[in-house]
Amino acid sequence: MDDLQKARLAQNEDFFRGVNDRINEKAESHGLDSHRYEFFCECSDATCMERVLLTLGEYEHIRNEPTRFVVKKNHVIREIEHVVETVPDHMVIEKHGEAGRVAVDLEGETGSE
Repeated sequence: MDDLQKARLAQNEDFFRGVNDRINEKAESHGLDSHRYEFFCECSDATCMERVLLTLGEYEHIRNEPTRFVVKKNHVIREIEHVVETVPDHMVIEKHGEAGRVAVDLEGETGSE
């Protein structure tokens, strides 16, 4: 897999992160609680529509690192990411190499935190 392919995969994941950020913003308007919300899997498959259940605190914890994403199990691409946390219905992955650099660059462009 070349750097261009890795960058494209990272951009796909950034798209789903943006959608999840909007879900998070709407959910926060109801106040912070322990309710679990449906977030989209942030894998690199642009056609994936699977959901992950997270509390707002869990989502914010993942978003604290621009290279970390939440994905369903078996949606990991080892060439561009590694697993940092496994829970019953999803995994938290971290981008490395070119994909990690792209994730950080895209985070800076959107100003998301």
